[in-house]
Order: sequence, then C-alpha cells, then structure tokens
Amino acid sequence: MRLSRLWRRWRGRGFTLIELLVVIAIIAILIGLLLPAVQKVREAAARTESLNNLKQQVLGTHSMHDAYKRFAPTIGTFPSVNDTWSTPASHGTIFYYMLPFIEQKNIYNETGWQSWTNQNGRVVKIYLAPLDPTLPGGNLHDGNRGAISYAANGLVFGFQNGGSCRMPASIPDGTSNTIFFAERYTECGAGSNFRTFIWNEDGGDFPNNGPFFAGGPNNNGYSASNLPQWNATNVQNCLIYTVQAMSSGGILVGMGDGSARLVNSGVSNPSWQNACMPNDGGIVGNDF
Repeated sequence: MRLSRLWRRWRGRGFTLIELLVVIAIIAILIGLLLPAVQKVREAAARTESLNNLKQQVLGTHSMHDAYKRFAPTIGTFPSVNDTWSTPASHGTIFYYMLPFIEQKNIYNETGWQSWTNQNGRVVKIYLAPLDPTLPGGNLHDGNRGAISYAANGLVFGFQNGGSCRMPASIPDGTSNTIFFAERYTECGAGSNFRTFIWNEDGGDFPNNGPFFAGGPNNNGYSASNLPQWNATNVQNCLIYTVQAMSSGGILVGMGDGSARLVNSGVSNPSWQNACMPNDGGIVGNDF
C-alpha cells in the first residue's frame, strides 16, 4: 500500500527538469550505442550483395566460355576478330559481352557496332556495388550510359581481338588462385579522370576509362604490382591505375572458380600480384 501511495504521488507531480534531462541523456546514449551496430549490419548486407554480384559475373564468364570455348577480351572484338558495323556490337568490353549470360540479352541485342554507342539509359544491377560512394545519380553518366562499380583483370582476359584466354591452358595457376573481377570506384581522380560504365571502350576515353585493372595495353600504368587503394574517401583522392576497397574490412574480389571473398588490407604485394597473374607460377600467401 505504501508503494502504491508513493507511486500515485510521484505520478501526480510529473517530471522535474533534471529528471527530464537525465532521461534524454540516457536515450541519447542508447542511440549512440545502437547506430554503429545498425551501420555494421547495413554494411554487412551491402557486402553480401556485392559478393553475390561478383559471383554472378564470374559465372557469367564461365557460361560465355562454355558457349565459345574462350573468354571475351577485356576490351576488343568478340566473338569474331573483325570489327564490323553490326548488331549486336562487334567491339566492346567483357561486361558487354557478358550480358547474354546474366539474363540481359535484350540489352546486348539492342547495341550496334561498338558497345559505347548504347546511350539508352540501361542499368544492370549486378554491375553496381552498393557501397560505391561515387555512383552517379540514377546510376547513369557519360551520355546516359549505365555505370559500373567493378573491373576485370586485364592479365586474365587480355586485350586482343577475338579473345584468346581459354581454360585451363591460359590459367595454369588455377582458377581458385586467380582474381577475375574486383570492386572499383565508378568515378575516380581529380576532375573525374575516368568514369567507368558498362560500355566504355571508345578511343576517346580509353585507356583511362577502361573497366579493367592489373594489366593494361601499351604499358599504361595498370600493373599487378599496384595494391588496392584502401583509403579512397572520395573521387578526388582516388587512384586511377588500381582498384578501391569500399568496405571497412577490405576489398571484395571474384575468383576464377566462382567464389567471391574479402581481401583485407594486410595482404602483401607478392600475394596480391600472384593472385592477379594467372600463369606466373607464384603461390598466393596466407595473407590473401
């Protein structure tokens, strides 16, 4: 009975200013503790989505290989060695040639001559990394072209017309030890020196706009010795000739065997280089 009377008395008098401030402070502390947990959950979900994107890209190239007995080049003609005024386009990027094998054949078929000519506002979801802070509005840029947050390993797919990479001959190190695709900012460099999009292989933009890493034509700076960039906070401090980590845990990559994984920032240069090179005979270290 006594407790009941005390409770009625307390309810009747209401909150004092000090009590109200204490309650507000407690709520603020709880929110402060909760927000990092929510952010971690969101990042984990986005990371899972990106890992699935990478897996689908690798599987798409394997379906391509089943159909043509070789992979398309990073940039070049495919499946013919000749560049013709045709539809589908006879010259383009590996991400364009992959479209029929990731259930996007309609986009592939509507593109003529060279893939960069497609300005129809086509966006392919599995080409967008949810943690990419540089994705443009509507995921479109450079003439209404679909953006892309991934890059292909130029040392695997090459730059020759017709495509010459074949399994298993071209990848003696093994597909489980070789990176096929990795995340990369869609816009990079002071003044946005490159903007990667599904179709970009036009001579006016190439090579800085090429959707590739590790290997590049004409010794233009793309090298397997370039470690990923771990601290690219914005477009301006982004490095053109490498790939960028979008997750606090490291960079996400798609391996040639269809698996996808996170490579943390402690990876050594030799391990990263060996994982980029399909035929160097090097061993990928335990730090990869």
